[in-house]
Amino acid sequence: MKLSVLTSLALPFLTSSAVSPSDDLPTLTVHIVPHTHDDVGWLKTVDQYFYGANNTIQHANVQMILSTLIPALEYDESRKFTYVEQAFFSRWWNEQNDKMKSRVKKLVSNGQLSFVNGGWCMHDEAATHYYGMIDQTTLGHTFLSETFDFTPTVGWQIDPFGHSSTQASLLSAEAGFDALYFGRIDYQDLELRRDEQRVEGIWRASAASKDKSEVFWGLSGSYGGNYGPPSGFCFDNFCSDEPMMDDPDLEDYNVDGKVADFVSAAYEQANQARGTHIMMTMGSDFQYENSEVWFRNLDSVVKNVNEYAAEGKIQSDPYNRFGTVKLIYSNPEIYTLAKNKDDLEWEVKTDDFFPYSDCENCFWTGYFTSRAELKKWERTGSAFLQTARQFEALDSVTPSANLKSTFDSPIHKLDAAVGVVQHHDGVSGTAKQHVAFDYAKRIDIGFKMAADYVTTVLGNLLKSKSPDSTPPTFSVCQDLNVSTCELTQSVDFASGDKLIVGVYNSLSHARTELVGVPVMTEGEYAVFDGKDEVEIETSLVPNAFPLGDSAAPYTLYFQASDLHPMGMKFYSIKSKGEAKKEKKEPVAMATSTTRRSLRGKEENLKVETSKFTVEFDPSGRLLSVGDKKVSQSWGYYTSFDSSRAELGATPQPQGDYLAWTPGVPGTCLPGYLDAEGDEERWLKDSDGQNSGAYIFRPSKRNEDLTELAPTAGKVSVVETELVTEVTAEFGDWVKQITRVSKDADYVEIEWTVGPVPTDDNIGKEIVTRFETDIKNDGVFYTDSNGREFLERKLNYRPTWDMEVFQPIAGNYYPVNAAIYIEDETSSISLLNDRTQGGASLHDGEVEIMVQRRLVADDSRGVGEPLDETTGGVTPYPPYGEAERVGEGVVIKGKHRIVVGEGNDGAKIARKQMDAMFSPAVPLFATAASKDTVSLDGFTAMGGSALPEQLAMITLAKIHGSDNVFMVRLAHQYGVGEDKELSAPVKVDLGDVLPFGMEMEKWEETTLTGNQGRKEWEEKRLKWKGENEGRGETGRDKDDGNVIQINPMEIRTFKIKVKGEDGWGVAKTE
Repeated sequence: MKLSVLTSLALPFLTSSAVSPSDDLPTLTVHIVPHTHDDVGWLKTVDQYFYGANNTIQHANVQMILSTLIPALEYDESRKFTYVEQAFFSRWWNEQNDKMKSRVKKLVSNGQLSFVNGGWCMHDEAATHYYGMIDQTTLGHTFLSETFDFTPTVGWQIDPFGHSSTQASLLSAEAGFDALYFGRIDYQDLELRRDEQRVEGIWRASAASKDKSEVFWGLSGSYGGNYGPPSGFCFDNFCSDEPMMDDPDLEDYNVDGKVADFVSAAYEQANQARGTHIMMTMGSDFQYENSEVWFRNLDSVVKNVNEYAAEGKIQSDPYNRFGTVKLIYSNPEIYTLAKNKDDLEWEVKTDDFFPYSDCENCFWTGYFTSRAELKKWERTGSAFLQTARQFEALDSVTPSANLKSTFDSPIHKLDAAVGVVQHHDGVSGTAKQHVAFDYAKRIDIGFKMAADYVTTVLGNLLKSKSPDSTPPTFSVCQDLNVSTCELTQSVDFASGDKLIVGVYNSLSHARTELVGVPVMTEGEYAVFDGKDEVEIETSLVPNAFPLGDSAAPYTLYFQASDLHPMGMKFYSIKSKGEAKKEKKEPVAMATSTTRRSLRGKEENLKVETSKFTVEFDPSGRLLSVGDKKVSQSWGYYTSFDSSRAELGATPQPQGDYLAWTPGVPGTCLPGYLDAEGDEERWLKDSDGQNSGAYIFRPSKRNEDLTELAPTAGKVSVVETELVTEVTAEFGDWVKQITRVSKDADYVEIEWTVGPVPTDDNIGKEIVTRFETDIKNDGVFYTDSNGREFLERKLNYRPTWDMEVFQPIAGNYYPVNAAIYIEDETSSISLLNDRTQGGASLHDGEVEIMVQRRLVADDSRGVGEPLDETTGGVTPYPPYGEAERVGEGVVIKGKHRIVVGEGNDGAKIARKQMDAMFSPAVPLFATAASKDTVSLDGFTAMGGSALPEQLAMITLAKIHGSDNVFMVRLAHQYGVGEDKELSAPVKVDLGDVLPFGMEMEKWEETTLTGNQGRKEWEEKRLKWKGENEGRGETGRDKDDGNVIQINPMEIRTFKIKVKGEDGWGVAKTE
């Protein structure tokens, strides 16, 4: 969702007499920052935005913004412009001739054209995982470094809907940024900060590194909740504000009034801030398509305000803080330097800016879950990208082995696609339906290209280890999550053909994982570990809830034990005997072999493993894990719809739209630009606020969850030595398999939801809830983008006394990896496979929202209900009516439930988070019965095993640099989360390289690798913060090649290695 300009703040037209500049009061310097905000997909696809297509939905043409910008900047060297999204800029750049490229480079080198953030997009901060955030930022920074030798120094997150602590500590401070600017914070928080001159400060978001990862932060958009110009000064082609008519001979000459209005706005804004500098963001969504129009008017504003000020013709400051004003063309870097030179002591913030609300009933907590399947697909693509990077690092044979640029890489398509989807209207789930399809298509194309490359490199690696043999050709199956794989389902086991499975572990630690292989027949199977030498245990389980006609009727499970770190083990699967075609039905609970241990007809089911006993009630609902109560239920909230008075909705009032006024209930923050560029209000007041793609609002503020009762007679149990599956159904459209695996220290719940019915014309927000005996006293913890856990308190905000209007929606937070509650005796953690919204609304309970299907729009600009259907949507007006086709979609997903002792919530979650993000990757090949296939397992990890709390989260080849690799090492535990694993850890960099690589030299860099860490530390701006909290980093304790990494720290290195002989992988079998 994009905002345009600051709504009217009732700025007074000051009529006090004009005065000469005061010698006693300082000058207010106003930094005029021209910029555009170009969404990498939202109402139109990224391609449509770039080329200006599909303008019946929204007028926007990025290539014309950039093409008209260059001559406008060249016209006057005092003009400056700030750009962000490299997905657009790199595309435009690649279409330019050498002459234009030379002109652009000159503008960059002289500071007229600058880049902030510098990522592939402006990523979301609630629905993203730190892997995706790092990757897309690195991709953009790489382009800027390769093309212009440019290094961004300022973060610019002006449009995301709330702001995470990880964005501040990791994606700002560790990325080499001195400051971070953004537009949206909660309206209650915003009102208080404006009143108390606290619209800027120091953000010390990491409890681990404290001031070592702090960043200066500030609000954009004249502190009005967005990122546009002050009211009356939008000069874009599609704005309706009056231009500067500065010819005195004109009948409509308006300079006197315009200057007075601008100075009034400047004084008003300055009175809400500290220091002698303010920044005015002059631009908004897709503006500057005719750049000269903007600059012609800005030139006049700057010239005339400065002339009036020099002549003493401006009004005095009503707040008596400044003697006069001075306007300068500027950019966020220049502004940051100016704020630093003010040498003030700033308030220190340590929490985050979630959740975001713009009025009483308007909590932007629905998008934490919106478009659940796209969120999962993004996570899948991001995880596979890490695997592909590792294989690329090991590639010394293919034509891609010695590329000069990362943009020529065979995995770039996936890198760029995942990068685009990190956008704050991408993975957030807040784009139009056809745009969501486009995002998914991009990942699909990139995934297939990366998978083909991975299998090619794998074949070369296997060939290099066994030159006299021809390895089988492997392939990757994208649809294993829905039990579909064309290759495994087509093997003719009855004729003796074999299936070869290579299981790759992208993590830097060994692990054991249950692998599921879709198969078509019921026959007995034998799985052999390694070179057909050892038969291992298997389980054949019927597919209880097949999704789609192509889903296999059975899943063959085997346990891939001790998978090598960044390595692969191989298995072969054969038929033991005649395969039967018919599908065997699951054993009904009443006749289950497990049932023999039960007493009485209605007794509970108990499943015992080496780790714990898991108990279910007769309907298949989870009751306990070990000695801990874990009682699960499913249900939904009905979605607020202002047209449904019978649901408790207040009819939307008629009359004029209300502008946001600080302190006035029922008014909302600014609107957005419609297709014609006119500013539109969101809604008439907050009582009429619907639940939509962005907003979560139950029909009643204290609505009870409508529970879905288990369906009688639908429970079944399949018990084997390796895995036990308990299936259950809730209502007509929620099904789940609770999977208890041998030796696993978690319980896995695989759920299938949909189609969510809306034939009653009522939207529904689907929730699963877990009830325990834990006395958490309203306190729960959620992760920040997969990194540090933050404490959450019911109906509480750390930095202001919150007035509660929505006790359900206002207590939802983004859950990227895990949510937990704990007390002195017990803990429970829930881990998810994609971002979802979650909360603990009652003591001892954790709930998480898994799906949303709505019938109303929430008036935040996307212009359609969040209603995903199997047939998509018909064309948009004027070519169609944008009607949904088919029934509601069905989605599948997984949660892992882990229980522990008192105050162990973070500890037990940490042990699962990496494996949940990056599941082992099975690759498949076939072999005829006559073929002998002998494959050695391998690992890419050389030297000693990494300490348990340390992970190599990146191993990547740096293209264009001979024998240089990027290595990121991350401490995966926070301060105090584990008595042993939360301690700092040391490692020799020479021991972390892939097998056969010998380190020649190394350099530490900032997070994205675009500058040396030492170089940045020397030029990094120092800020004065109240209540100084001194931290330290591992680099304070480095000793030669032995480096230290502290809790939650990520350190990035460029490591040059010697030669290429012997690179690759080590045999392990």
